[in-house]
Amino acid sequence: MPSQQPPNTPETPTSAPTPETSTDSAAKKPRHLVTAKSRSAGAAKPSTEAAVKSSAKTPTPISKRRWEIPPRPQPGAETKSQAPHRRRFSRRRYVLWAFELVILLSCLECFILKPRRARRQQEAKATRQAAAAPLQLEEITPLAERAKSLPGLSEVVPAYLAPLDGLAPGSAEMRDTQLQVSEQEGLPIEVKNTIGMLFRLVPAGTAIIGSPPTEAGRGFQECQHSVDFPQHFYMGKMEVTQAQWRQIMGDDNNPSGFRGDDRPVEEVSWYDCQRFTHLLCMRENLPIGSYRLPTEAEWEYACRAGTTTAYCFGDNPAKLKHWADYADNNYKRTNSVGRRRANALGLHDMHGNVWEWCLDDYTNYPGDDTPPAEYHQYPNLRGGNWYVEAPECRSANRARLPGASTGNMLGFRVLRMISAPPQVRSTWEPSLQIELAPKEEQPQQP
Repeated sequence: MPSQQPPNTPETPTSAPTPETSTDSAAKKPRHLVTAKSRSAGAAKPSTEAAVKSSAKTPTPISKRRWEIPPRPQPGAETKSQAPHRRRFSRRRYVLWAFELVILLSCLECFILKPRRARRQQEAKATRQAAAAPLQLEEITPLAERAKSLPGLSEVVPAYLAPLDGLAPGSAEMRDTQLQVSEQEGLPIEVKNTIGMLFRLVPAGTAIIGSPPTEAGRGFQECQHSVDFPQHFYMGKMEVTQAQWRQIMGDDNNPSGFRGDDRPVEEVSWYDCQRFTHLLCMRENLPIGSYRLPTEAEWEYACRAGTTTAYCFGDNPAKLKHWADYADNNYKRTNSVGRRRANALGLHDMHGNVWEWCLDDYTNYPGDDTPPAEYHQYPNLRGGNWYVEAPECRSANRARLPGASTGNMLGFRVLRMISAPPQVRSTWEPSLQIELAPKEEQPQQP
């Protein structure tokens, strides 16, 4: 009978692992962690049962478990084989690219930029020609001996009626009235004085001053109202030039920033303009006030020339470039006077070029209940200038500044009265000291 083994005797393994087997079992790794070195060693693969027993006896370190995520490589730690490869181009390729770029730029210049510049130059040339070319000028029949004798003034021959091309409705009626008054009253339509200043006849009449609520760019202080102008007068055909200024004020006296004999004088204050008109009256032995600044209402009446639109040519500001120098067509300097088209009365530069001082102070229009303010003591400015936008060049646009203000946007034009001048301002006194002093510096009357 077979011998029975005692129950408490521990089971003896049939075969104890040899040191070589133990070493091979311990060295066994998960398949994805087996290195090439361990495979090249030629170690025998243990059986599945031995591997299970070995793993049960010797737990696998945490760092060698199958589910462990390999650590991320540190920046800059890639090997030479992993470094990105930069492609190098030959010199021939760079030369070819440069040649292609030159061809592309040449095509851009020839087919896009050059035609565009040519179109702009043609448009600018057409604009200049349209502004400078005499459009259907109709010569005025001279009055000659029938002309009324006016001290210091002489009839201009030949003279022409203002072209009506492009002007707003009402212009033709105003021009016809001008011609009719000239024939009936013996007043030449265009005259000049002793220093060559040109004036155009403005007939008496009634006009709506201000702007309607629907006008683009309108200010709240432009309430419409009717104004009567009972007397004819002559308005300067153009703004006072620097050459005319020097004839009266002296050869060395030219405050203008933009120099030129035919450019408008600027950098002049309201008091400088008063001095000029005063000395001009004295030069021609006329009563003080025969030459003067126009009032604000007289200026707008002459500017509108029978129209009720925003400008003398209508309401479209895109057409202003033919009648004015302003921000959109000349934003760098003043321009020579008389280069732009005239209104129906033959007056140039009523829109743009320089702001023009007016005789009277700023006051509220009828219907304007604005409380009195400091600017109600400032003289008016009209017409816009070379720097401002189109809305500020409208016929009804109002501006004001202290009388002592100067600037390269401030100029003026002169009105010549036909009848005896009234005492419009107390500054028109025989004494130059009183007439030329600013308001705040005028001597107190006893």
